[in-house]
Amino acid sequence: MGLFSKKKADTSKRVIGDSMNLDPFTNYDNVGWKMMSDTQDYDSLHNEIRHNAIARRIVYKPAEDATRNNFRVIIANDPDRQKMYQRQHEDLKTSQALCQQLVNQRCDGDGYLTVGVKEHQATDTSTPLDPENIEQVVFLHAFGQKHIDRMLTNDDPLSSSYGQEQAIVLRPQNAGYTVDKNGNQIPNQPDLKPRVIDQSRYWHIALDKSVDDETGTSILTRCHDQLKAIDIALESTGRMLREFTFKFYKSDQLMAEGDEDFKRDKRTISQVLNTEAMAFGHSQDSIEKVATPTGGIDLLYNFVWQQLSAATGIPKSVLTGEQAGTLAGASQDVINYYDSVKAIQNNLLKPEIEQITRLLMYANGDNPDELDWKIVFNPLQSTDSKTDSEILLNKANAYSTLTNAYSTLISTTVLDPDEVHQIFEGQDNDPNPDIQISGDNLDIADKQSIISHYENDKKKAESHDDS
Repeated sequence: MGLFSKKKADTSKRVIGDSMNLDPFTNYDNVGWKMMSDTQDYDSLHNEIRHNAIARRIVYKPAEDATRNNFRVIIANDPDRQKMYQRQHEDLKTSQALCQQLVNQRCDGDGYLTVGVKEHQATDTSTPLDPENIEQVVFLHAFGQKHIDRMLTNDDPLSSSYGQEQAIVLRPQNAGYTVDKNGNQIPNQPDLKPRVIDQSRYWHIALDKSVDDETGTSILTRCHDQLKAIDIALESTGRMLREFTFKFYKSDQLMAEGDEDFKRDKRTISQVLNTEAMAFGHSQDSIEKVATPTGGIDLLYNFVWQQLSAATGIPKSVLTGEQAGTLAGASQDVINYYDSVKAIQNNLLKPEIEQITRLLMYANGDNPDELDWKIVFNPLQSTDSKTDSEILLNKANAYSTLTNAYSTLISTTVLDPDEVHQIFEGQDNDPNPDIQISGDNLDIADKQSIISHYENDKKKAESHDDS
């Protein structure tokens, strides 16, 4: 039924309603939480992040932030070995694999990372991995819950390993193709036997998983209602923009015409009135421009964004890209978000990186327990020029103050140089890493040079030697 139709619509069978209608006869005390299915459709979740930009942002943003600036392997007093292990992590694409694992965790509720090794004496993946049998770490692969047929978990509450996974069983997947010299695709024969991977050969992180749950919960499942509200807001806005203003043409003469003349004149007038051109008509004809009222709609949109930010733990400014990613001018909610990303790094990623590094050390003939090493993440946010200058000034003042103090302590035999070295090494625990005096950035020669420099300055000052 069109705007200029001369027939009236039949409203006798019209039903108005939606899925959110509440039964008006339900007592208020009986209104409560309704049980929902815990089954997740992983194909549907993957399809949603491919086609819904906000859903993809929710899944990918924290994972990318936690891994985008990479990490460093710090080995005290051995820069060559440090560079070697850093390069091996780059060859394995450790950061990319960890990022994909986090993406799988947030999308599926569970993220897995498996390590492939070449061993001196080949063993089956269902047996525990012997670090001293590793000849080479070959690959790191991240995968999601769709590859898992079942998990073998200790469910005995009286056991010391209660709730811990013992192994996972992989579901047979598409074996893929090989291409011959003529460019023809030849399907590989799939291995239908179950593949068991011992818990020492993979890492598993889950989202919103309690002790009795078999799998984690997708962040998209948690935010289903909020994402639906965002989709409704987007569709409603699009419809309002399409019909934001329209013209209403009142004409008794036009409405009294026959069907053929009415269609012809309606088409002609519609073409003219689609622009701001001038129109002509009889004195009894009139044209009105009707606009869609939008007063107060921004309050509704803000409420939807607040709900989505609360459900995801990601501020609106980060979700929409309004936050510049610098330290200066960051609001408290953005600071809290990056604190949560740091927690992901320290609680989820760092233990995995340390275990991977230990395997690399065993493969290279080193004993990780005999080396002084650690894993340090690079700062999450960049700084603007003003903040850079302030940090440099703070570092200069800190160097001056600390080295004067340490020189005094050494000269008065309160501390020896080794104790000063340990103090420098412990500075990486400072909650403000961008302005700390960290042992990560100074090798032992630099530290001794700083101390020696201030000892010489002190001697010159005592002898009044200005040379």
